[in-house]
Amino acid sequence: MRLRRSVAILGTVLVFVPALGFAENPKLARFSFSSGWDALPAIVAIERGFFAQESLVVSGLTITSFEAVTGSLVRGSTDFAAVPQRTLLAMAAAELPVAIISMSGWGTEMELVVPKEEEAIKSMAELKGKTIGVGMASEAFPVLIRLLNKAKLRPDDVKIKQLPAEALTRAFDPKNKQADAVLESRHYTTVLLKKGQGRLVLTHKDITEAIGFIGAAPLLTRHELIEKEPDIIQKFVNAWVKAQKYIQQDPEDAARLLVIFFHRQGVKTVSEDLTRTWVEMTRYNRFVWTPADVADAEYNGWGLKEGGLLKASPKLESYVENRFAEAALKTLEASGVAGGVKGSLSPP
Repeated sequence: MRLRRSVAILGTVLVFVPALGFAENPKLARFSFSSGWDALPAIVAIERGFFAQESLVVSGLTITSFEAVTGSLVRGSTDFAAVPQRTLLAMAAAELPVAIISMSGWGTEMELVVPKEEEAIKSMAELKGKTIGVGMASEAFPVLIRLLNKAKLRPDDVKIKQLPAEALTRAFDPKNKQADAVLESRHYTTVLLKKGQGRLVLTHKDITEAIGFIGAAPLLTRHELIEKEPDIIQKFVNAWVKAQKYIQQDPEDAARLLVIFFHRQGVKTVSEDLTRTWVEMTRYNRFVWTPADVADAEYNGWGLKEGGLLKASPKLESYVENRFAEAALKTLEASGVAGGVKGSLSPP
């Protein structure tokens, strides 16, 4: 009797939980995104329920390689991908059938630092013949080429050394010096400065003033999905824009989510104080690609070509599809969340 009663109760739970927990006719979206700090909008959209608000069931997976996300996106195994701009440029150079449907942050702060004892180095010009460190597959690589060009130097006038993340923060170690300078995002240069090993030569402001750097990161989908399932794309971008607005509204909570994300990957050294500074290093207040964003990205593509990493400089204008982000913004404005962070985007 007790067993039959338990089965009856379980049956009741199975009947009522889906009705209470899920919207009608949810749509599945397969999503690939970074395993690093730049995964923040994806984490917020998933964990704060913005995709769920749009009746989307998101199957999220962190990107293991450029080849993996490119192949899965083109073949249809991935519907959406938040990738570094450099990955977009490689896809465009290969003329793959993808489209930019929004932005996932821009203006990540970069700096040029040199060892503290290198007092004679005060500009890019003094780096001729020197070794300059950048991260592996880094967004800083084309920025470095652009800065060298501005200083009337060519890539072969210096030695560009691509270093893994852990080596970047030890690049000026007196016992094992890896580089004479490091150009990277402040996620890494700040560590060198705090250790007392580095000296700042170019601030992020100096870099943006010198070359007009913007560094927009793209949210991508494939052309086939735009043609066949535009409603899914609109729902996804609605959630995406809400998530970035939420980061602006509550950076403290965003920092907490980023800590959890890293801890789940086994990175125990990341603290909330650290991720709070990381959240401030990238801007999340624009979602539509402008002609200036496109021109800046194409200039980075030129940098990758000049540095020998791309065979051709891609053109991006035909890859931009802004209508979904524009519609998402109109929806937010209608709900009282306009250009700044107004109203509330608190998840349900």
